[in-house]
Amino acid sequence: METMTSLERSLRAIHHQQPDRVPVIPQAHVWALYAYGSSSQECMYDGARYAEIQLQAWRDFGWDGIFIATDSIAVAHSLGLEVHYTDVGAVPGSKALLKSLREVEQLHWPDPRETRLNEWITATRILARELGDQVLILGRADAGAFSLAAQLRGMEDWLLDVALEEQPALMHTLLERCNHYSLWFADLLLEAGAHVVTIGDGLASGSVVSARVYERYIFPHHYALAQAIRQRNARLSIHVCGNIVPMLSQLVNTGAHILEFDSPTDFEMAWQEARGKICLLGNVDVSGIMTRGTPAQVEAECRWRLEKVKPASGYILSSGCALSPDAPAENLHAIVESARRYGQY
Repeated sequence: METMTSLERSLRAIHHQQPDRVPVIPQAHVWALYAYGSSSQECMYDGARYAEIQLQAWRDFGWDGIFIATDSIAVAHSLGLEVHYTDVGAVPGSKALLKSLREVEQLHWPDPRETRLNEWITATRILARELGDQVLILGRADAGAFSLAAQLRGMEDWLLDVALEEQPALMHTLLERCNHYSLWFADLLLEAGAHVVTIGDGLASGSVVSARVYERYIFPHHYALAQAIRQRNARLSIHVCGNIVPMLSQLVNTGAHILEFDSPTDFEMAWQEARGKICLLGNVDVSGIMTRGTPAQVEAECRWRLEKVKPASGYILSSGCALSPDAPAENLHAIVESARRYGQY
Protein backbone atom coordinates (compact mmCIF):
# COMPACT_ATOMS: atom_id res chain seq x y z
CA MET A 1 0.00 0.00 0.00
CA GLU A 2 1.25 3.49 -0.88
CA THR A 3 2.60 5.47 2.08
CA MET A 4 0.10 8.03 3.40
CA THR A 5 0.55 11.32 5.16
CA SER A 6 -0.12 11.31 8.90
CA LEU A 7 -3.36 13.18 8.27
CA GLU A 8 -4.59 10.69 5.65
CA ARG A 9 -3.60 7.75 7.86
CA SER A 10 -5.36 9.18 10.92
CA LEU A 11 -8.56 10.13 9.11
CA ARG A 12 -8.82 6.68 7.55
CA ALA A 13 -8.49 5.08 10.98
CA ILE A 14 -11.09 7.44 12.47
CA HIS A 15 -13.55 6.56 9.71
CA HIS A 16 -12.83 2.80 9.90
CA GLN A 17 -11.07 2.64 6.55
CA GLN A 18 -7.81 0.73 6.30
CA PRO A 19 -4.70 2.97 6.33
CA ASP A 20 -1.17 1.97 5.37
CA ARG A 21 -0.44 1.42 9.07
CA VAL A 22 -1.97 2.12 12.45
CA PRO A 23 -1.52 5.80 13.38
CA VAL A 24 0.35 6.69 16.57
CA ILE A 25 -0.45 9.82 18.59
CA PRO A 26 0.97 9.66 22.13
CA GLN A 27 -0.60 12.20 24.46
CA ALA A 28 2.67 14.06 24.75
CA HIS A 29 1.41 17.64 24.46
CA VAL A 30 2.14 18.63 28.07
CA TRP A 31 5.22 16.39 28.25
CA ALA A 32 6.72 18.33 25.35
CA LEU A 33 6.39 21.66 27.16
CA TYR A 34 8.75 20.52 29.90
CA ALA A 35 11.01 18.44 27.64
CA TYR A 36 11.71 21.53 25.52
CA GLY A 37 12.40 23.95 28.35
CA SER A 38 9.00 25.52 28.96
CA SER A 39 6.04 24.76 31.22
CA SER A 40 2.28 24.51 31.28
CA GLN A 41 2.08 27.83 33.13
CA GLU A 42 4.13 29.70 30.50
CA CYS A 43 2.31 28.24 27.51
CA MET A 44 -1.20 28.70 28.87
CA TYR A 45 -0.56 32.40 28.27
CA ASP A 46 1.51 32.06 25.08
CA GLY A 47 -0.09 30.12 22.25
CA ALA A 48 2.73 30.90 19.82
CA ARG A 49 5.29 29.40 22.21
CA TYR A 50 3.08 26.35 22.65
CA ALA A 51 2.86 25.86 18.88
CA GLU A 52 6.63 26.32 18.48
CA ILE A 53 7.30 23.53 20.99
CA GLN A 54 4.77 21.14 19.47
CA LEU A 55 6.26 21.73 16.01
CA GLN A 56 9.73 20.90 17.29
CA ALA A 57 8.49 17.78 19.09
CA TRP A 58 6.73 16.61 15.94
CA ARG A 59 9.91 17.09 13.91
CA ASP A 60 11.92 15.11 16.47
CA PHE A 61 9.47 12.22 17.03
CA GLY A 62 7.26 12.09 13.94
CA TRP A 63 3.95 11.15 15.54
CA ASP A 64 0.79 11.35 13.47
CA GLY A 65 -1.13 14.00 15.38
CA ILE A 66 -0.80 16.83 17.88
CA PHE A 67 -3.06 17.51 20.86
CA ILE A 68 -3.53 21.15 21.86
CA ALA A 69 -4.00 21.74 25.59
CA THR A 70 -1.85 23.04 28.42
CA ASP A 71 -3.92 21.84 31.40
CA SER A 72 -7.33 20.44 32.31
CA ILE A 73 -8.94 23.39 34.10
CA ALA A 74 -8.59 26.07 31.45
CA VAL A 75 -12.32 26.68 30.97
CA ALA A 76 -13.09 26.76 34.69
CA HIS A 77 -10.17 29.13 35.23
CA SER A 78 -11.41 31.36 32.42
CA LEU A 79 -14.84 31.45 34.04
CA GLY A 80 -13.29 32.74 37.26
CA LEU A 81 -12.22 29.68 39.24
CA GLU A 82 -9.29 30.25 41.57
CA VAL A 83 -6.30 28.06 40.65
CA HIS A 84 -2.95 27.20 42.16
CA TYR A 85 0.18 26.54 40.13
CA THR A 86 2.32 23.45 40.66
CA ASP A 87 5.44 22.09 38.98
CA VAL A 88 3.25 20.36 36.39
CA GLY A 89 0.53 22.93 35.83
CA ALA A 90 -2.59 24.49 37.31
CA VAL A 91 -4.89 22.79 39.83
CA PRO A 92 -8.21 24.03 41.27
CA GLY A 93 -8.06 26.19 44.36
CA SER A 94 -10.01 25.36 47.49
CA LYS A 95 -12.75 27.93 46.83
CA ALA A 96 -15.52 26.75 44.47
CA LEU A 97 -17.06 29.21 42.04
CA LEU A 98 -20.63 28.04 42.73
CA LYS A 99 -21.63 27.83 46.38
CA SER A 100 -25.00 26.40 45.36
CA LEU A 101 -26.59 25.09 42.19
CA ARG A 102 -28.95 28.09 42.17
CA GLU A 103 -26.00 30.36 41.38
CA VAL A 104 -25.71 28.86 37.89
CA GLU A 105 -28.06 31.58 36.61
CA GLN A 106 -25.61 34.26 37.72
CA LEU A 107 -22.53 32.64 36.18
CA HIS A 108 -20.87 34.74 33.47
CA TRP A 109 -19.79 32.91 30.32
CA PRO A 110 -17.21 35.12 28.57
CA ASP A 111 -16.23 34.94 24.92
CA PRO A 112 -13.38 32.36 24.90
CA ARG A 113 -11.36 34.75 22.74
CA GLU A 114 -11.32 37.22 25.64
CA THR A 115 -9.80 34.68 28.05
CA ARG A 116 -6.66 32.59 28.10
CA LEU A 117 -8.52 30.03 25.98
CA ASN A 118 -7.59 32.28 23.08
CA GLU A 119 -4.01 30.99 23.40
CA TRP A 120 -5.24 27.49 22.55
CA ILE A 121 -7.06 28.95 19.55
CA THR A 122 -3.87 30.76 18.53
CA ALA A 123 -1.82 27.57 18.86
CA THR A 124 -4.39 25.67 16.81
CA ARG A 125 -4.30 28.29 14.06
CA ILE A 126 -0.49 28.21 13.89
CA LEU A 127 -0.24 24.42 13.88
CA ALA A 128 -3.01 24.12 11.30
CA ARG A 129 -1.21 26.62 9.08
CA GLU A 130 2.15 24.85 9.42
CA LEU A 131 1.06 21.19 9.46
CA GLY A 132 -2.67 21.04 8.80
CA ASP A 133 -2.29 19.35 5.43
CA GLN A 134 0.05 16.71 6.87
CA VAL A 135 -0.77 15.96 10.52
CA LEU A 136 -3.99 15.45 12.52
CA ILE A 137 -4.65 18.51 14.72
CA LEU A 138 -6.70 17.71 17.84
CA GLY A 139 -7.94 20.82 19.62
CA ARG A 140 -8.98 20.17 23.20
CA ALA A 141 -12.15 22.03 24.16
CA ASP A 142 -11.04 21.26 27.72
CA ALA A 143 -13.29 19.65 30.33
CA GLY A 144 -16.50 17.89 29.38
CA ALA A 145 -19.72 19.08 31.00
CA PHE A 146 -19.72 16.70 33.99
CA SER A 147 -16.10 17.39 34.92
CA LEU A 148 -16.46 21.13 34.33
CA ALA A 149 -19.52 21.21 36.60
CA ALA A 150 -17.44 19.53 39.31
CA GLN A 151 -14.67 22.11 38.92
CA LEU A 152 -17.14 24.98 39.20
CA ARG A 153 -19.18 23.51 42.05
CA GLY A 154 -16.29 21.90 43.92
CA MET A 155 -15.61 18.19 43.66
CA GLU A 156 -17.12 17.09 46.98
CA ASP A 157 -20.23 19.24 46.68
CA TRP A 158 -20.84 18.19 43.08
CA LEU A 159 -20.55 14.49 43.84
CA LEU A 160 -22.86 15.02 46.81
CA ASP A 161 -25.34 16.78 44.49
CA VAL A 162 -25.17 13.76 42.21
CA ALA A 163 -25.56 11.26 45.04
CA LEU A 164 -28.54 12.99 46.69
CA GLU A 165 -30.27 14.03 43.44
CA GLU A 166 -32.27 16.66 45.27
CA GLN A 167 -32.06 19.22 42.46
CA PRO A 168 -31.84 17.29 39.19
CA ALA A 169 -33.29 20.14 37.11
CA LEU A 170 -30.62 22.56 38.31
CA MET A 171 -27.94 19.93 37.76
CA HIS A 172 -29.02 19.52 34.14
CA THR A 173 -29.18 23.28 33.73
CA LEU A 174 -25.57 23.55 34.84
CA LEU A 175 -24.54 20.66 32.59
CA GLU A 176 -26.35 22.18 29.61
CA ARG A 177 -24.62 25.54 30.15
CA CYS A 178 -21.25 23.78 30.40
CA ASN A 179 -21.97 21.83 27.22
CA HIS A 180 -23.05 24.97 25.38
CA TYR A 181 -19.79 26.67 26.33
CA SER A 182 -17.79 23.63 25.20
CA LEU A 183 -19.51 23.87 21.83
CA TRP A 184 -18.74 27.58 21.56
CA PHE A 185 -15.07 26.88 22.26
CA ALA A 186 -15.10 23.87 19.92
CA ASP A 187 -16.47 26.00 17.10
CA LEU A 188 -13.57 28.42 17.51
CA LEU A 189 -11.04 25.57 17.47
CA LEU A 190 -12.61 24.14 14.32
CA GLU A 191 -12.58 27.57 12.71
CA ALA A 192 -8.88 27.83 13.57
CA GLY A 193 -8.19 24.59 11.72
CA ALA A 194 -8.56 21.66 14.13
CA HIS A 195 -9.47 18.39 12.40
CA VAL A 196 -10.86 16.97 15.66
CA VAL A 197 -12.17 18.65 18.79
CA THR A 198 -11.81 16.70 21.99
CA ILE A 199 -13.17 16.98 25.52
CA GLY A 200 -11.72 15.46 28.67
CA ASP A 201 -14.40 14.10 31.00
CA GLY A 202 -12.36 12.22 33.55
CA LEU A 203 -15.17 12.06 36.10
CA ALA A 204 -17.40 10.19 33.63
CA SER A 205 -15.41 7.07 34.51
CA GLY A 206 -16.60 3.95 36.28
CA SER A 207 -13.73 4.62 38.68
CA VAL A 208 -15.81 7.57 39.98
CA VAL A 209 -19.49 7.15 39.08
CA SER A 210 -21.93 4.34 38.32
CA ALA A 211 -23.35 3.39 34.95
CA ARG A 212 -26.69 4.78 36.15
CA VAL A 213 -25.16 8.18 36.88
CA TYR A 214 -23.49 8.14 33.48
CA GLU A 215 -26.78 7.31 31.77
CA ARG A 216 -28.74 9.99 33.63
CA TYR A 217 -26.35 12.92 33.94
CA ILE A 218 -23.52 12.45 31.44
CA PHE A 219 -24.66 10.52 28.36
CA PRO A 220 -27.33 13.07 27.31
CA HIS A 221 -24.73 15.84 27.21
CA HIS A 222 -22.07 13.74 25.47
CA TYR A 223 -24.68 12.75 22.91
CA ALA A 224 -25.90 16.33 22.40
CA LEU A 225 -22.35 17.61 21.90
CA ALA A 226 -21.49 14.79 19.49
CA GLN A 227 -24.59 15.45 17.41
CA ALA A 228 -23.85 19.18 17.28
CA ILE A 229 -20.29 18.49 16.12
CA ARG A 230 -21.53 16.05 13.49
CA GLN A 231 -23.96 18.67 12.21
CA ARG A 232 -20.91 20.82 11.54
CA ASN A 233 -19.35 17.97 9.50
CA ALA A 234 -16.63 17.83 12.13
CA ARG A 235 -15.27 15.18 14.50
CA LEU A 236 -15.49 14.80 18.27
CA SER A 237 -13.23 12.80 20.57
CA ILE A 238 -14.11 12.06 24.20
CA HIS A 239 -11.35 11.35 26.73
CA VAL A 240 -12.31 9.45 29.89
CA CYS A 241 -9.74 8.36 32.49
CA GLY A 242 -9.86 5.23 34.64
CA ASN A 243 -12.02 2.16 34.10
CA ILE A 244 -14.87 2.81 31.67
CA VAL A 245 -16.11 -0.77 31.39
CA PRO A 246 -19.40 -0.06 33.30
CA MET A 247 -20.42 2.63 30.78
CA LEU A 248 -18.46 1.39 27.76
CA SER A 249 -21.47 0.57 25.59
CA GLN A 250 -23.01 3.97 26.33
CA LEU A 251 -19.78 5.81 25.48
CA VAL A 252 -19.56 3.92 22.21
CA ASN A 253 -23.08 5.09 21.35
CA THR A 254 -22.57 8.80 22.07
CA GLY A 255 -21.99 9.52 18.40
CA ALA A 256 -18.43 10.69 19.00
CA HIS A 257 -15.84 9.67 16.41
CA ILE A 258 -13.05 8.81 18.87
CA LEU A 259 -12.98 7.41 22.40
CA GLU A 260 -9.73 8.05 24.27
CA PHE A 261 -9.45 5.33 26.91
CA ASP A 262 -7.09 4.67 29.78
CA SER A 263 -5.08 1.61 30.83
CA PRO A 264 -7.45 0.43 33.62
CA THR A 265 -9.98 -0.43 30.89
CA ASP A 266 -9.53 -3.92 29.43
CA PHE A 267 -8.27 -3.45 25.88
CA GLU A 268 -9.89 -6.53 24.35
CA MET A 269 -13.26 -5.74 25.90
CA ALA A 270 -13.08 -2.16 24.63
CA TRP A 271 -12.04 -3.29 21.15
CA GLN A 272 -14.86 -5.81 20.85
CA GLU A 273 -17.43 -3.23 21.94
CA ALA A 274 -16.07 -0.38 19.82
CA ARG A 275 -15.01 -2.16 16.63
CA GLY A 276 -16.68 -0.63 13.61
CA LYS A 277 -18.59 1.90 15.76
CA ILE A 278 -16.07 4.32 17.25
CA CYS A 279 -12.32 4.74 16.82
CA LEU A 280 -10.33 3.89 19.94
CA LEU A 281 -7.26 5.90 20.99
CA GLY A 282 -5.12 4.51 23.79
CA ASN A 283 -4.41 2.79 26.16
CA VAL A 284 -0.72 2.05 26.95
CA ASP A 285 -0.17 2.53 30.68
CA VAL A 286 1.28 5.95 31.51
CA SER A 287 2.81 5.24 34.90
CA GLY A 288 4.07 1.67 34.83
CA ILE A 289 5.08 1.48 31.16
CA MET A 290 5.56 4.90 29.55
CA THR A 291 7.14 6.53 32.60
CA ARG A 292 8.87 3.73 34.54
CA GLY A 293 9.17 1.05 31.87
CA THR A 294 11.92 0.39 29.35
CA PRO A 295 11.71 0.89 25.57
CA ALA A 296 11.48 -2.90 25.23
CA GLN A 297 8.47 -2.96 27.56
CA VAL A 298 6.83 -0.14 25.61
CA GLU A 299 7.39 -2.07 22.39
CA ALA A 300 5.87 -5.24 23.86
CA GLU A 301 2.77 -3.40 25.10
CA CYS A 302 2.30 -1.75 21.72
CA ARG A 303 2.91 -4.88 19.67
CA TRP A 304 0.13 -7.04 21.10
CA ARG A 305 -2.37 -4.20 20.75
CA LEU A 306 -1.41 -3.65 17.12
CA GLU A 307 -1.64 -7.35 16.35
CA LYS A 308 -5.03 -7.54 18.06
CA VAL A 309 -6.68 -4.83 15.93
CA LYS A 310 -5.41 -5.78 12.49
CA PRO A 311 -6.67 -6.29 9.81
CA ALA A 312 -9.57 -4.08 10.98
CA SER A 313 -9.26 -0.31 11.25
CA GLY A 314 -10.56 2.09 13.89
CA TYR A 315 -7.60 2.25 16.26
CA ILE A 316 -4.95 4.88 17.05
CA LEU A 317 -2.01 3.78 19.19
CA SER A 318 -1.50 6.11 22.15
CA SER A 319 -0.82 6.40 25.84
CA GLY A 320 -3.84 5.96 28.10
CA CYS A 321 -3.67 9.54 29.32
CA ALA A 322 -1.43 12.61 29.19
CA LEU A 323 2.20 11.65 29.66
CA SER A 324 4.13 12.66 32.75
CA PRO A 325 7.03 15.09 32.25
CA ASP A 326 9.16 12.30 33.77
CA ALA A 327 8.54 9.91 30.87
CA PRO A 328 11.87 9.15 29.11
CA ALA A 329 12.16 10.36 25.54
CA GLU A 330 13.36 6.87 24.59
CA ASN A 331 9.93 5.51 25.48
CA LEU A 332 8.21 8.01 23.20
CA HIS A 333 10.51 7.00 20.37
CA ALA A 334 9.62 3.38 21.17
CA ILE A 335 5.86 3.90 20.87
CA VAL A 336 6.28 5.67 17.52
CA GLU A 337 8.69 3.06 16.19
CA SER A 338 6.37 0.24 17.32
CA ALA A 339 3.55 1.61 15.17
CA ARG A 340 5.89 1.75 12.18
CA ARG A 341 7.27 -1.73 12.77
CA TYR A 342 4.16 -3.67 13.81
CA GLY A 343 1.26 -1.53 12.60
CA GLN A 344 1.67 -2.15 8.86
CA TYR A 345 -1.35 -3.55 7.04
